Amino acid sequence: FFRYPQLHKNNRQKMKVHYILFCLFSIFCYSQKIEWSPKTKLNSSDFKGIILNEIDDKAASSMLSIEYKIVSTSIWTGKIKLKISPTFDSSLSWIKPENISENLLNHEQKHFDIAKIFSEKIQSLVNNKIKGTKDFNDSFQKIYDEIYDEYYEFQKKYDAETKHGTDIKAQENYDALISELLKNCNCR
Repeated sequence: FFRYPQLHKNNRQKMKVHYILFCLFSIFCYSQKIEWSPKTKLNSSDFKGIILNEIDDKAASSMLSIEYKIVSTSIWTGKIKLKISPTFDSSLSWIKPENISENLLNHEQKHFDIAKIFSEKIQSLVNNKIKGTKDFNDSFQKIYDEIYDEYYEFQKKYDAETKHGTDIKAQENYDALISELLKNCNCR
């Protein structure tokens, strides 16, 4: 008869802590987010996600976020500084290899550029309206949600009118519009 050793309570707790740390480390290492930059353009190697539905008629999917982080707060004055930035998550974005083309990569880049335009809109409102922690607590979520809804609708309209980038003339029109919007928000 063989008995398995019982783990002491402290050892079980240590194992749980190590497991949690391992999970957090894995998420950090495998989450590959690219922050928008005027110098960086998406390329096919940035799309590292798994295609979940092979019969989906989409050629690509970009996982974009408009994130915020509190850069600084003052415990004496209550002032708060926020940074709003768009990110592209490589690990959740995918592109079908047979569909890789300059046109498709341009279309997906424009989605990322749209995220930048709307993140700048949020940043501008935050800079003007959020002066301290009270303002943040009272107003930030409302500002973020309102602009995010506009962003989401713009993205849907962009895909519909360009037919996901396959209508070349409509795509060219949006390319010009997005370029102008980026210029107007001082993003380039």
